[in-house]
Amino acid sequence: MVQNKGRKKKPKIIHSSSSEETHRIGIEIGKTLSIPGVVLLRGTLGMGKTTLTRGIAEGLGCADTDCVCSPSFTLVNIYRGRCPIYHVDLYRLSGARDIYSIGIDDFIGRNGVTIVEWSERLIEIFPDAVEIDITDAGGDSRILNCCQRRL
Repeated sequence: MVQNKGRKKKPKIIHSSSSEETHRIGIEIGKTLSIPGVVLLRGTLGMGKTTLTRGIAEGLGCADTDCVCSPSFTLVNIYRGRCPIYHVDLYRLSGARDIYSIGIDDFIGRNGVTIVEWSERLIEIFPDAVEIDITDAGGDSRILNCCQRRL
């Protein structure tokens, strides 16, 4: 974990017109991720963060994407693909003490892919993290603003 800001590569804007399309976008993202890797997701409730995560998990080789669900109450779900996939939800946590009490620093950016929902609650910057902001574009449409941080 690094505490300087780093530089972001030029963002890529992706438009999705449905949850199915958001899932397909996630598959493509998952296929191209470096391992170990970190994906930082931001967006308000109902924007499709878990749908995108389901697609990313599929792109990473997770055979049973029906098991991919929001870890709002469990805080961390682990799925199997071609590497361990850690799905973290920080929505119910506040402050560094809460966040680090779940052991996130034991796995984030280390031996698999970590996907973090509500990542704006993190303090640290992770080298080479893929950052995705999801915003409402009306109806089921979403805009995904994707960039990768470079140090």
